[in-house]
Amino acid sequence: MECNNKVSQDIKNFMDDAELNEVFLLGGAVLDPLIKEDAKISDYDVCVKDSDVFYETLKKLENKNCKISEVMRTHNIYAVIKHPTLGQIDFSCMDPENNGIFNIEKIYARFRRTPNGIENTVIDKYGAIEGMKRGEIRLACNLEEEGAYNILRRFLAAIGKYNFDVSPNGSNQETIFKIKNEFKKLNHYIGQDRVRCLSRLPASLRRSKNRAYFVKSLGQQQIFENAFPEINRLFNDPSFINDEKLNQCETQKDLLWLMVKHTNKTEERDNLIDCLRILSKREAARQDKGVKDFVDEIENEKTSINRLTTNILTPLFTYIQNKGR
Repeated sequence: MECNNKVSQDIKNFMDDAELNEVFLLGGAVLDPLIKEDAKISDYDVCVKDSDVFYETLKKLENKNCKISEVMRTHNIYAVIKHPTLGQIDFSCMDPENNGIFNIEKIYARFRRTPNGIENTVIDKYGAIEGMKRGEIRLACNLEEEGAYNILRRFLAAIGKYNFDVSPNGSNQETIFKIKNEFKKLNHYIGQDRVRCLSRLPASLRRSKNRAYFVKSLGQQQIFENAFPEINRLFNDPSFINDEKLNQCETQKDLLWLMVKHTNKTEERDNLIDCLRILSKREAARQDKGVKDFVDEIENEKTSINRLTTNILTPLFTYIQNKGR
């Protein structure tokens, strides 16, 4: 099996520009056109296995008028490439077998240069295509190696994009139980994983075709109970779930402000704002402009007496007191 014709041509063009002999195309760009021929591809996730090849590729593309972000490091090393004709390409150095956490993410395609030109082969070891047809999202990796927030982030991305059934006792209940269990035993986590997970929430909510269902189902599942308690409370608030403006919001920024406006009690509002402020730590190359504007605006919001005491006065007096000893 090969990739969709347009996808194949785009990756061939990328390989020619980057002077690469082998790359691996990951995830949705492989899967989506095989399920729906006219599927929209918003970006490409591409990787190479060798770190030297990774850095050499960035230099070559920069010399060809591609905009390259800073190299970032989480579970692998990667950079965001703005290609003049192909759009955004998330370029990483990793083993394609290690990509993804769920069955529908594990599909990838190997592109390699041969005497007959660039050929590609789709590799679907975990039944991504069949899983999509059944609407089932299943874990397909060692959970302890991934981390709870990373698992939840990828889960939110999938259900926001594909509108999987996440209602109580639905076809994906077992997967939701496993995710919640990872948070129950959570002892430590990578801080940036928490930031990336939270940033995925408004993005997935914006993409969801039925936002009331998305919010209500995740609220009933209590999936944010230990991950983001402030979000969990909001997702169980009928006034938020049933607000007509939920489906009218066009941007992530609008959705975030709607969340804040539905939190009226001072302490709960302070806690939610403190939670959402971590969105400022998202890597610049992946940060939605509207989300950045939102964070800047809540930073300028007049603080409540509670936050003034907790975040400013108490630390200040403690510092003065300790310095005087």
